[in-house]
This record gives sequence, structure tokens and C-alpha cells, in this order.
Amino acid sequence: MRISTITTDYDLNEDRVRLAVADEQGAARVLWLTRRLCERLAPVLIKGLNGCRTDADVAPAEVQAAQVYAQLEARISKKPGKPVVVADPTKQGLVHEMTVKSASNGVRVVVFQCKGHEPAELVLRPADMRLWLEALRRAFVKGQWRHDIWPQWLQHQTD
Repeated sequence: MRISTITTDYDLNEDRVRLAVADEQGAARVLWLTRRLCERLAPVLIKGLNGCRTDADVAPAEVQAAQVYAQLEARISKKPGKPVVVADPTKQGLVHEMTVKSASNGVRVVVFQCKGHEPAELVLRPADMRLWLEALRRAFVKGQWRHDIWPQWLQHQTD
């Protein structure tokens, strides 16, 4: 399954992140992410965005400002969409493994593996990655999970 739409939220009863995902044909299912997997995934994606500015001569304040600007730009260009609704309760799975593939143009592909289901691929261009990281961070806040993995430029955007 290649994910085209994703709705990310924290579920208090499950104490997990719930990803309602759909492909281009409208096939939908729920992927559950544990705290452990989320805490491993977020830094990998953040590192990809931090890697955009690696000049040794650039001051940390300039890097921070550039990241804040890029985050705002991604948010402004976001197109509104409808949340993914998964009507069939059997269409869900607990993610037990993830891999992140990187392309030279900044695109990341996250592959979610659930037992008994085909893998689900989420393709994230840098702007999409920024928006999804905001949604993931909001889930962390709702779950009262750790905050120290989030960079300052992202914390200011969603607090």
C-alpha cells in the first residue's frame, strides 16, 4: 500500500499513535505506532531536515531562523483535506518494524510493517515531512511523552 493520505492522532486508551491511512484508490486502514517506535522515527526524520543546512560558517541562530521559516512556509502551503476514516475495524495492525529510506533530493520513504498485512509506504517530501512531524509532535504532547527529542524550531511552531 502506498499511503496518499494520513491522519495522525494519539489514542489515550491504547497509549499509542493512531495512523489512519488511505491509498489513492481509497483503501483505508489503521496503523498503530508504539511510543518506542515513535521515539526512534522522529529523530531520523528530524535529522533529514537538519541536514539541509550544514555550513560550518552559519551561526546557530541563522539555522534556527531558517528552520522556523521553512516550517512556516510548509504550514502556509498546506492544502486542507478530509481526515481518513476507517470504517472496517478489522483493517488495522500494530507496526512491529519500520524502515526509512532516503533519497538525495531530501525525500524520505517510511515503510511500516504489520504482521498479516502488506507493508505501507509513506513518501515524505521535506515540506510534507515538516507537517507530519508537527502532527506527530502534537500526539506526543497529548500522550505526555518525552519532549527532549524535538528541536526548538519545531517546539515553537506547535506550542
